[in-house]
Amino acid sequence: MSFPNEFELADTTSKRMRGLMFRINFEKPLLFIMPKESRESSAIHSFFVFFPFDAVFLNSKGVVVDVRERIRPFSLRITPKKPAKYIVEMKAGEAARSGIKVGSKLLNSAYI
Repeated sequence: MSFPNEFELADTTSKRMRGLMFRINFEKPLLFIMPKESRESSAIHSFFVFFPFDAVFLNSKGVVVDVRERIRPFSLRITPKKPAKYIVEMKAGEAARSGIKVGSKLLNSAYI
């Protein structure tokens, strides 16, 4: 399994609100650091996102709790199956190529 070690951080309210909206493309995966671990506050959407992408939801220990692949543009609400503290949005197909699965520990102490 190969997981990115460089991210663009979305660690403020304004960065989390903007996310991938209005972008044409992106290179580094976007790491959202949520204020608290929960299902509801880690729900995402893809309004004004013009390309498909993958979303990996992780708990406060950096363990994957849900993987959503090829999220389509303008999807209304994507809520993880379990509470999440971190969300990584990456290029469509990257989660499968990297071998990311529920139960994998992906984030190290630099982010947790």
